Amino acid sequence: MLRTVITAAITLAAAASTTLAQTPPRPEPVAEVLILGTYHFANPGQDQYNARADDVLAPRRQQEILDVVDRLAAFRPTIVAVEAMPDSAVNERYSAWRAGEVELTANERQQLGFRLAARFDIPDLALVDANHPFMAEQDLALDVSEPHLAALNTMLDRLGNGFVAEEEHRQTTHSIGEMLAWMNTEAMLDANSDIYLGYFIRRWGADGNPGGAYTVGNWYTRNLLIFQNIMKVVEGREDERILLIIGQGHAPILRYLVEESPWLTLADPLDYLPAVPDAPAPE
Repeated sequence: MLRTVITAAITLAAAASTTLAQTPPRPEPVAEVLILGTYHFANPGQDQYNARADDVLAPRRQQEILDVVDRLAAFRPTIVAVEAMPDSAVNERYSAWRAGEVELTANERQQLGFRLAARFDIPDLALVDANHPFMAEQDLALDVSEPHLAALNTMLDRLGNGFVAEEEHRQTTHSIGEMLAWMNTEAMLDANSDIYLGYFIRRWGADGNPGGAYTVGNWYTRNLLIFQNIMKVVEGREDERILLIIGQGHAPILRYLVEESPWLTLADPLDYLPAVPDAPAPE
């Protein structure tokens, strides 16, 4: 009898232990996120490599922007998020524009973000950018005359300048919607990611200084801070649809973070943009 009781107790204890050790279910997603990687319509020249953009205020480009807005409206966003600091005056400008007091500038936050938010009567845009240094002090201390670094910098410049040249060349034949579709293809997202994980990560010195790893870490940290700002927006909410309009360089990391988050699901911008045409022939 005693042996039976002991056996039963051990069985119950084992069952309880197994129950306690089970992995809890993942939470249900609270928002779907569409990340639209863009070029800067009014380029402020703050990126590592900067492409010139033609005049998006010209009548033809304005019609193309309206077409993009119509296409993205099919996503039916409940939140429009943009690459702007939370303490900036973007929403004051948005309110003034809705009141008819100011005109839209060339900036993509206004050309796309303001128009889409107004389309769905969204009172404010979510401002989700974050400040963080790019080049790390350790990276800046590297001796760029070392053969390894000199060759690497040449490859980096070739990659970055090649991207800029193709972007500027495609503007000669592509609509704005086609440009945005091209920039959000897997090939172009990979090309952007390669700048950091293919090249910057290999910036190290003969003295053992791992400078490039710190710069890549800075870039990832800024994007993590942006991602956290997105999470703040949806905290305590559910069934949201976030359209994030942000520089294409941020898109690869943010897409990965959204895909890995149990709280979010990722929408594909290519489902809402025109097909990507072939590149124009070289001049």
